[in-house]
Amino acid sequence: MVDKTSSIKAFSALKKDGYIKYCDLPLRTKIGSLISVEFVSNAYDVNGDRVIQCNIRDISDRKNAEGALIKYQQDYLKIMLDTVLALTKVVVSRDSYTYDHQVRVSHLCVAIAAEMNFSAHRTEGLRLAALIHDIGKIGIPFDILVKTSPLSEDEINILKKHAVSGFEIVKNIQFVWPIAQIIRQHHCRMDGSGYPDGLMGDSILVEARILAVADTVEAMCFSRPFRPARSRDLALAELDAGARTKFDPEVVSACKRVFLVNGYQFPAVAASQ
Repeated sequence: MVDKTSSIKAFSALKKDGYIKYCDLPLRTKIGSLISVEFVSNAYDVNGDRVIQCNIRDISDRKNAEGALIKYQQDYLKIMLDTVLALTKVVVSRDSYTYDHQVRVSHLCVAIAAEMNFSAHRTEGLRLAALIHDIGKIGIPFDILVKTSPLSEDEINILKKHAVSGFEIVKNIQFVWPIAQIIRQHHCRMDGSGYPDGLMGDSILVEARILAVADTVEAMCFSRPFRPARSRDLALAELDAGARTKFDPEVVSACKRVFLVNGYQFPAVAASQ
């Protein structure tokens, strides 16, 4: 049973509007059990008399099932997050630079996604994909990853295999997001000049297009083994030069707003954290 004050308010609303509805109303049965009900009441005239009709439906089973489903989804999402975090530990144990890079890229991806009004669920999938987008580099010879001079053509071709290797590592994990495909496509370019599959335009997942932009900006703003860091302005100019040909112009615009309007800064990251 509901409390007296709430009942009086509900009755007043019913008299005024002729209709009230509660989608989830707690009621206590005669034996003391608390149940959830859907309550609908109408007030109308019949032969000069004011009649109130009430329909009450027990939805306790449905509520319990919904609660169980929500808990399952929460547990499932935690498992997926734990899986991604485990994979990042594999990376940091071998290559702290790649770990730091992935964390910064993921952070920027989230900021760009927010600027593009992505849903929280879709943003989370992008965040997790970005956290392991270079996981395939664990199969690349370490001397190539840390080489301080320009790579040879053969070495570049070996390095390019990391997108497919990353896809192969995670493709059988049952994520609720297309994380494996995002990883595979993050070096694709709008004009088809990227790798590994030569995809172009809208055939590239939007998440992969965002990741491509964030990956490029971060790579330019931080030192690499073979070159020092460049300025943020040079990195954004590189995006402008590649808009429409290499990068999605909508993503480029969003990224520029993140930096120039919103004052975005990369987070401080330490692989030992």
